[in-house]
Amino acid sequence: MVNKLYSLFAQFHRLIPLKSKISGRGSRANAKKPTVQVMVRNELQMYEPVKAFVCFVSECIRLQASPETLPKRLVVPFGKTDVRPKDSEHDWRIDIALRCVPFQRKSPPNPIFNSSAVTDPAKLEERPEIADTFAYMELKYRKKNMDDALAQLFRYTKEIYMAQHDRRFVWGIAMCSSVLQSCVFGSNYAATSENMDIAAPAGRKAFVQLLVNWSFCESHKLGYDPTISYDYKAHCLAIQATSSDRDGRVTTKTFYSREVLVCAERMFGRHTRCFKATATKPLPLTDTDVRPPHEQMADCNVIIKDAWAEAPENADEDPRDEARHLAVIKAGLADVPTVRGMYPELCSDCDSGRVRFIDPLSKASYEDTTRTALGENVWSQISESTALRVHKRNFIQGVGKPIKYVRSVPELVIVAADVMRCHWELIDKCGVLHRDISVNNILVRRGSDGDARGMLIDFDHSISIDTVEGYPRAERTGTLQFMSIRNLENTNLKPTALDDWESMLYILCWLGTYGWNSKTRLSNANSGRLSRKVERWCTGPLETISDAKRSDLDSENNFQRIIQDFNPELENIDLLFDLVARLRSVLIEEHSDELRGALTNRKFQLNKETRIFESVVIRDPFEKRSEEWKNISKLLLQEMEKYAQLARERLSSS
Repeated sequence: MVNKLYSLFAQFHRLIPLKSKISGRGSRANAKKPTVQVMVRNELQMYEPVKAFVCFVSECIRLQASPETLPKRLVVPFGKTDVRPKDSEHDWRIDIALRCVPFQRKSPPNPIFNSSAVTDPAKLEERPEIADTFAYMELKYRKKNMDDALAQLFRYTKEIYMAQHDRRFVWGIAMCSSVLQSCVFGSNYAATSENMDIAAPAGRKAFVQLLVNWSFCESHKLGYDPTISYDYKAHCLAIQATSSDRDGRVTTKTFYSREVLVCAERMFGRHTRCFKATATKPLPLTDTDVRPPHEQMADCNVIIKDAWAEAPENADEDPRDEARHLAVIKAGLADVPTVRGMYPELCSDCDSGRVRFIDPLSKASYEDTTRTALGENVWSQISESTALRVHKRNFIQGVGKPIKYVRSVPELVIVAADVMRCHWELIDKCGVLHRDISVNNILVRRGSDGDARGMLIDFDHSISIDTVEGYPRAERTGTLQFMSIRNLENTNLKPTALDDWESMLYILCWLGTYGWNSKTRLSNANSGRLSRKVERWCTGPLETISDAKRSDLDSENNFQRIIQDFNPELENIDLLFDLVARLRSVLIEEHSDELRGALTNRKFQLNKETRIFESVVIRDPFEKRSEEWKNISKLLLQEMEKYAQLARERLSSS
């Protein structure tokens, strides 16, 4: 074993530039310029030495472990380098992927330490899997390429978030020549360490300390969520929930899930994940049941929504707390049976809201935030430029399906009308403004009769109508192509229900053009005729997108060019055609001169300070209409419900 360790460290030494001895002969000029023997001349030659050093450290940890100092894991590299991971959807080639393996005193953690496995190419050449990857290492030959290495790490890390549903943040290492930096990527931050030069003793010591700390620290410091685990016997995720009684006693409850409805698809953002779950532990999978694993679970009637939302540290000062909004909504709509089932309700037997961890050493309980995840030292360095995000988890009763499960145009109209009816009742009875109408936030539910009903979800961006006046307005929320013009332009206009109605109009136009599932998309034979004008709603700078939307809404002729792209192959497409035309007319056109239109009126005015003429807005119809939002919203809802009734009549006659 000593020989093996020596061999591993000898491989690592190839990375370190070696200074030649100065013999003392010759001129002083020659003595001041010792030659340097660089053993590694390209990136490919770095892979094996770096792998060898990581293995060397992990094996030293294993050999020196005692009952008083047992590591919780060992960090080792996958066998293959510069390779595409098995479960990757991209062609990205990962230089080195690290994984965590359980500590075993007797069994070596990696085939490289096992003499019987050294000759087994399958074990030595194991390809990385994103689902099992702890961190990526990106290597460059030249020191000046550090920014490129960090950028690649940033891009690759996105896949880890998508594949691992228990990741809160992700580590990475960028190494250029002999200099490396460790990195931490979170939901809205990317932090890097100071340079560690492994050609110097101090740098090697720092790198070894990092590897040792990774082996001994708690899992939450590696970026994992200790309240989510994988139950290998039941083949499902196990997600913990807590419940508090009136006396303050806290009990733990476990939900089980085999179906992930939404995964964290972006590097930055809320990292929203949704799981379809049950409180009943499922039976193990069997070879005789050919159904998909998630269909073998009974009573999956709970949706678990896990997200990192921007919020103040004090929960009482959080104006966008979804759990609090849902509690207000449940109370406010208790006596409105017409919208029951159109909004989510929290489970009563477990606590929704901020996720709390219990430190295994101090037994202290604390909230999971970017501040507690990073620690005070790192947070103090980035807090001025980074908003605090809070880990929240809500347990929601009732299960809907994505809008792709709508079966026809009439059903689409009915679902949209239900959503906007619910939207109005939320404002009227509960004083809650949704502010994020998008395709992903509209679900379809079916009753025992099979009829489709709409459901509005995701209240992370909702605010109370009472706090609109004092709420910071320069804030964008929503999906780009569905954002209202006020939202895109980031103006100081207060948000109103008309922003959400405008978003619904864009959604219906988008779905009419591109469909909502594979069956409703335009066939290849007709796709060439599309003008694709709606693509201007999500292409280019925000100012350009806003100008395009203003132009498209301003006149009936311009809007007709949008409608002409609707899929003519869909049965009853005329119903959607007429609906969006009426919505646009009520929203934009059927008003007095002050309120009509979508374009701003401008004039040139002399700036007395600069003595330069500037273009100044003298009338913005969106600003004028925002003062009449309540009356206009009622008219829009009347139109929507009229067309929903027409849709029901068509379904009943078909």
